Amino acid sequence: MTPTDTTAGAPSAAPHLLLDHHGYPLFGDVFHHRTETFGGAAIDIIETNGNIWFSGSDALNSMGFEPHRSGGQGRRLKRIEHPDIIKIADTPFRFADGRRNRGSFISPRAILKFADSKTQGFNPFKALPFAEWMKDIAISGGKDAEACSPARPPPTTQAPIFHAIEKVADKDEHGHDLDQQRPVGIYQHVADSRPILHDEIEFCLCSDERVGLGKCWCRGKGGIRSCLPPLRVVYEGDDVIDDGDDGTESGWVEIPTRKYPPMPLRY
Repeated sequence: MTPTDTTAGAPSAAPHLLLDHHGYPLFGDVFHHRTETFGGAAIDIIETNGNIWFSGSDALNSMGFEPHRSGGQGRRLKRIEHPDIIKIADTPFRFADGRRNRGSFISPRAILKFADSKTQGFNPFKALPFAEWMKDIAISGGKDAEACSPARPPPTTQAPIFHAIEKVADKDEHGHDLDQQRPVGIYQHVADSRPILHDEIEFCLCSDERVGLGKCWCRGKGGIRSCLPPLRVVYEGDDVIDDGDDGTESGWVEIPTRKYPPMPLRY
């Protein structure tokens, strides 16, 4: 299809004073309209004020994005922010079909945003060829998509914040403990059932049984537990071996092996 050119300077039906980051209008009173073909579909391209604009619905349809169930590509075009999108009603340009004038124009930079794989409904077999076609056919003169799009504010980056690292010291410069009453011992995990040491206490704030660990020692009441007092064994004498034991009464209980279940050869 041979491209068609239309140059016009029609009066604006709506105010088109939307400006880019440098203060230039997004769409001027003088524009150049041409039509190119991609995949058998006509793509409207408008050049004005050094910017290139595409019909948003035509571009997304050619890139393989399915229209929303409510009709059209309006919901998907809402992802584009100023200054990469402008409503046709805010420009002096008008299509012959009045229904198309309710759409929007998008910039080449917006086209590349839809051509990445982060957009829902992305079709690489149509979106990527359309992006290459835009670079080769729609944009001429050796320019790129950034140069043919309205100026936007530079991206703001937050400077990294470095926090001070505090190192806890347990001993002073002479090697002495800073906290003489700080308990020192082996760390016991939650399921450890060993008794606590004589200089330790345990706080329990649970209100129910521990999940997967059975009942807690506090029985759901909470409290503070200290160690049990050491057993005091009364022993009078100097000998450890009982001299009065003649060995007639054994303290061992003998159980015949036949009472035990046989051990399998293979586990």
